[in-house]
Amino acid sequence: MDLPQEPHRCPKCNALVVDRRFPLCTTCHAALPKEWIMTPEQVEKVMEIDHEIQAEHTESLKTLDPRIDPKVSPIIRFLKSSTRM
Repeated sequence: MDLPQEPHRCPKCNALVVDRRFPLCTTCHAALPKEWIMTPEQVEKVMEIDHEIQAEHTESLKTLDPRIDPKVSPIIRFLKSSTRM
């Protein structure tokens, strides 16, 4: 995928285009040129990568602090956190 040298800006309001998944400017809601918009396949791939990164981040948090693990009961998290005071 070729990345542009300069970021895209809305032709109507000149705002920076921050999300190419959507066909409208997030600032003025003007239609963006079709060639700037990601295809459904590109959107799906970006969402897959994002989900993988979020899952890796969640797992890394568990190794840093097991109390963050959503499987741990809230009362156990509270008891473990209060013993550190």
